[in-house]
Amino acid sequence: MKKHLHLFLFLFVFAGFVNAQPASTANWFGYILPPNPAEYKYISFTMQDLGSVSIASDALPSVTTATFANGYVWSLNNDNGYNICRSSFDATNNLIGIPEVMVAGVSYVNDMAYNPADGLIYIITEEHLKSFNPANPNDMQDHGVIEHDGFNLAINMDGTAYMISTWGEFGVLNLSNAQLTVISPIVLPIKMAFDMMTGELFGTYYGNLYQLDTNTGSYTNLGPLHDGNNSYDPTCLFMTYGSNPTEFTVGDLNYHVNDDNVSITVTGHVDGYEATGALVIPESVSYQGHDYAVTAIGSTAFMYCFYLTSLTIPNSVTTIEESAFAYCSGLTGDLVIPNSVVTIGTSAFHTCYGFDGTLVLGTGVTGIGAWAFNSCNGLTGVLNIPSNVESIGEDAFVYCNFDGMFVDPENPNYDSRNDCNAIIVSSSNELAFGCKSTIIPNTVTSIGNNAFKGITEMTSIEIPDSVVSIGENAFAFCFDLTGDLTIPNSVTSIGASAFFQCEGLDGTLTIGKSVAYIGDWAFRKCSRISEAVSLAITPATLGNDFGCQVFDEFGVQTLTIPCYCSDAYQNSQWYDPIGMVGFYEFVEDCTAISEGESIVTSVYPNPTYGKVRIEAESIQNITVFNMLGQKVCESTTNGDTFEYDLSQQKAGTYLIKVKTAKRIETNRVTVR
Repeated sequence: MKKHLHLFLFLFVFAGFVNAQPASTANWFGYILPPNPAEYKYISFTMQDLGSVSIASDALPSVTTATFANGYVWSLNNDNGYNICRSSFDATNNLIGIPEVMVAGVSYVNDMAYNPADGLIYIITEEHLKSFNPANPNDMQDHGVIEHDGFNLAINMDGTAYMISTWGEFGVLNLSNAQLTVISPIVLPIKMAFDMMTGELFGTYYGNLYQLDTNTGSYTNLGPLHDGNNSYDPTCLFMTYGSNPTEFTVGDLNYHVNDDNVSITVTGHVDGYEATGALVIPESVSYQGHDYAVTAIGSTAFMYCFYLTSLTIPNSVTTIEESAFAYCSGLTGDLVIPNSVVTIGTSAFHTCYGFDGTLVLGTGVTGIGAWAFNSCNGLTGVLNIPSNVESIGEDAFVYCNFDGMFVDPENPNYDSRNDCNAIIVSSSNELAFGCKSTIIPNTVTSIGNNAFKGITEMTSIEIPDSVVSIGENAFAFCFDLTGDLTIPNSVTSIGASAFFQCEGLDGTLTIGKSVAYIGDWAFRKCSRISEAVSLAITPATLGNDFGCQVFDEFGVQTLTIPCYCSDAYQNSQWYDPIGMVGFYEFVEDCTAISEGESIVTSVYPNPTYGKVRIEAESIQNITVFNMLGQKVCESTTNGDTFEYDLSQQKAGTYLIKVKTAKRIETNRVTVR
């Protein structure tokens, strides 16, 4: 009985292409049962013109249902028994090949449909709902019995399935347990399929095409299918977009059709990692009668293509995705990012060290991902940051050797104030990226992580006294820095590895008096430093994330410090009795590190049993430290005299730091 019903009702199933064209231009295919049953043929038509029916293939055996999946037509053939078959599909000429038996001797199948959500083909056979993977059609999974038996099946792109039962019920079919939720009765036994672009549901019955309402089950007759001479009555219809596939290859490049179905993403080279020579990405590509704009270069598309020698990106590309050209070390010449590009992804050109020209960023760029041009150390010239750039990720230009840096004055997020040849974050005054010709402005308050990391040919740097913090790796691997290095008194923290392996520094390292923290490895392998001076009365805390080693493989093991601070330094992390990772000798040199002529009239009595009187001109602040560098008291005042009562302190030597309107001076007093 089911076979009889099946031959006189009209089967409609969805092809399964996810990236479809609009319904108005979609290609639809179907198997027909003409007046002479010997003339089985596949027909094709477009939604735009139902009178455009043409022959897609002929001389085929009897087929009762079909669908489209993974580039093939899958059908149930009832010639000499029921077999699940697969046919090749010639998208260029809209031709369907002779079926090849994939599964022989199956039970009678009412309907079959491809589910783009999970990649499986679902079949209704002997009242059961089953599925199989097109890659392994012999392994069928049973999802259960369909109440009232399923007859017509259609599955939307999101995996929602609709079914008509043999009892004339229209509803939603749960694919996991084969349960039908009835929406309404339906008079016509319409077979169904979805237009995947619009989500509209269509069906056919006696040669007419219908549109169905998925909410109510109602339907509208759109007209007959014909070729101008005859009307065609399909027994098996399915929709494909063969002329607009998801993936295709033109020339040496592979492409993926984007969701808009008019643009494509380059996904790689046909030769993979072995690709050689010049890479020219086209602005547009024609395939099977369709013109596509190339708008994106996909994630890892050309990653590790070491043998590519040059690159041309067209002015149609808007996105260069993550690691698109990472490690393409053979690319040479200029790197030109066209004006059409909006975003450059993370590590897009990481380690493309073969580029030996200029990096040109197009005016449309708004976002540059982290590590985007990291280790492109062959790039030179002036880097211009356009006005539209909103974000630059961390380490984006690390190990690059630009001659200069310039930010468009119209950029609200970054600037290169005072022609400093650096990229500064305007809102925070942080110098984010520098180059070998950078002059740090005196309005910069911080030097960011990795700001100058790995820059060669930079022989000197002057850090202004506006800088408060120096970030991690800020000057690491700046091998060509020479001479003295002075950390100004304004700096309070120096990040881990800040000057790691600056082996060219061969003068005096002077660490300012306000430095309170120095990260691990900050001066490690600064092996040619000839003298080291710390102006801080209280030794800075040394980081311990990597086992400290701030001064490992350092040039000297003797540190010059302020007067009366030896005990504080010897009882701190700075002291190393063998001089391997610190200093074994501290030399107090009051003259060498004096901050100006004496401004204290007197500090008396000294020694004292309690009170001490301090006299100076315009005293502002007085701080007392013990010999461990610990602050024991502090007062803010305004005048020329001040008294402290030290009777509560333990007997010993104390340092009194006096700040006036003009200078700062430190004096020592002994408490009995």
